[in-house]
Parts: sequence; structure tokens; C-alpha cells
Amino acid sequence: MYKKNILAIHLNFQIFKGFSAILLILLGLIFSSRLVGYFEQALDGSLNPDIIFTILLLRLPDFLSLLIPFAFFLSLLLVVSELYQSNAIYAYFSAGVSRLQLMKYLAPFFLCTLIACSILSVFIGPYTKVLSKNLIAEQSFEDRLSTLKPGSLINLDNGISYLYFDAINESLMRDITFFVSKDASFSLIKADELEISNLSNQMILSFRNGTIHPDLNNSNKMDISFNELSHSIDIGGAPPNEFSLNKLLDYKKSSNFIENQWNASIPLMLIALLVLGFVFGRSSPRAGREGSLVTGVLIYILYLSFLVGFRESYSGSWDFLYLGFWPVHLAVLMLGIFLYRLEGRKQIEIFMLRQRFKTIAIIFMIFSLLLWLSA
Repeated sequence: MYKKNILAIHLNFQIFKGFSAILLILLGLIFSSRLVGYFEQALDGSLNPDIIFTILLLRLPDFLSLLIPFAFFLSLLLVVSELYQSNAIYAYFSAGVSRLQLMKYLAPFFLCTLIACSILSVFIGPYTKVLSKNLIAEQSFEDRLSTLKPGSLINLDNGISYLYFDAINESLMRDITFFVSKDASFSLIKADELEISNLSNQMILSFRNGTIHPDLNNSNKMDISFNELSHSIDIGGAPPNEFSLNKLLDYKKSSNFIENQWNASIPLMLIALLVLGFVFGRSSPRAGREGSLVTGVLIYILYLSFLVGFRESYSGSWDFLYLGFWPVHLAVLMLGIFLYRLEGRKQIEIFMLRQRFKTIAIIFMIFSLLLWLSA
């Protein structure tokens, strides 16, 4: 019993070390990606740069809920692969310790991970995600105005209206060029001054002393001079720039029900990933761990892709099938158990390609799935 406790502590500690390192790396990568995207919005004038880090902190639970299962699966693959490469696994087998018992030894860390992921995904993540979206949507008019910088072309309403000016004093701009491109028409306004005000969630542009060209693409061109001209732009509904993997991080929910089931389905992945970790972590002593990691990335992305595809198939009926997306989890779990009963990959190696071509094929599949998840 004492030796088994030592083995359990050792396995849990090894997985915890790998889990922590992988989670920090993945979190850094996704934070960097989102940070670049938010700063692009700030440069575009649609986001106040002062709230960027607040938004990232609010999105942290949402990010962690997706990264925790991935980090757990990769760390499990690393530990199991190391056991096979060092032949330590066969010493355990000789002592009467089966792979099922090794899974039981990992129960403390597995349960902690499952509970943490469930709390983040079901309770904290959805709440903070809404807070971050409200923070972006509720930027004051002064915040939006402060993001307008002279000497740059500014997109005011998602690709339709653009503004350029040379100088600004509070809300008064000078040497103005403003144009609207919609369908086949292209209208241009040049003015000496522009004052911007806010009324009922609309940006009111008040031009002074200038000319307007109603439609430069029309053969009957007109130049109209004016002393004062007003133009309104809706500033409440401009969508933010899209980020990578927006099917996972920024998908458009079709109902509260399917959103809640999606949140509940994320921690349920850990059950099937525990079995798959012992299946695909198996490797020969001379094989490197890189192959297991690449395979693990593919398995996780495939798993997520199946969940996303199942979520997008929801049509408002057959709610029972979408409770936690249990059909997908059950199918993956049954596949994992089937492969587990086959002693991992040993009996299906004849269906595998040579190592080099297999790695190339897996990387190509990962790239294709990432493109689909980003669409």
C-alpha cells in the first residue's frame, strides 16, 4: 500500500508539472493573439486602449476552460509516453499494476482538474465573457472620440464610412476628408472643420465650409458647396474584428440553451481524454515523444471540431440529444475504450502510414481544422 501511494504521488506530480508548463505556454500564446487583435481594434478607432487589459482579464476564465482539457491531455501523453520509453511501465505491469490501476492513481489530479474546469466553464466563464462584451459595448462617447487620431485613415462604421483629418482640438477637427463607399456609390466630403457630437447612440458629424461630391462613380458628377452639413453614423452596433478560432471563443449563440450545453460539454471532454491519453501515449522505447504530441493535438482538435459541428446542427428541437453534447462524448469514449481494449495502437499499426508521411498528414489535418474553426 505504501509503495502504491508513492507511485500515485509520483504520477500526479509528474502530470501536474507538465500540465502547469503547457497551460502557461498555451495561455501566453492565446493572450498574445488576442492582445494583437485588440490593439488592431484600438488603432482602427473602435476600441479604447485603456480597457484592453481589463477585457483580457475578464476573458481569462473563458480561455482557461478550453485550455485546461488540452493541457491535461498533452501532459498525460507526455507522462505515459515517458513510462513506455523508459520501460518503467513494464516494471509496473510485472508488479501487478495495470493501466486501469494507473488511471485510478491519477484520480486526485483528474478530479481537481474536472472540478476547476467545470467551475470556470459553467459558472465563471460565461459571466465574465458577458462582462467583457458589455465593457466593449458601453464605451463612453468620450472614449470613442479619444481613439480618433489625426493623420490616419479611420474606419467609423465597419467599412462604409472613413475619415481623415490633420489636427484636432477637443471635438473640433480641421482639414477634413470624409467619404462613404456603399454598393456602387462613392461619396466624398472635404471641409475645413468638423465637430463631432453624440445623440441617441449616434455620432453626429457637423461639417463646416466645404464641398460635397454626392456620387463620384456617376457620370453626372456634381460639386456642391456648403457652410454647414450634418451626417449621422450609428456607433452602437459595429461588430469587433474577428479573431482566430472564433467558432470556439466568439461564436454567435443561437439560444441560451445551446450556449449552456456547450459550456457544460467542455469539462466532460476530460473523461474521454483520460482514456485516450493511455491509448495514444503508448510508444516504443526508440520513438520520440514528438509523435505522441502531434497526434494528441490532432485528437483534441478533432474532438473540439465534432463538438462544434454538433452544436451548429442544433435546430431548436430534440433538446435531449444536446444535453452536454453527450452523443459526441459517448462516441469518443466508446472509441477510446475500444482502442484501449486493443492494447493501444499495436494491433492497428498495419493501417498506419510510415512515420514521416503520417506526421505530414496529421499536420495538414490540424491546419485544415484550425482554418475551419477560425472561419
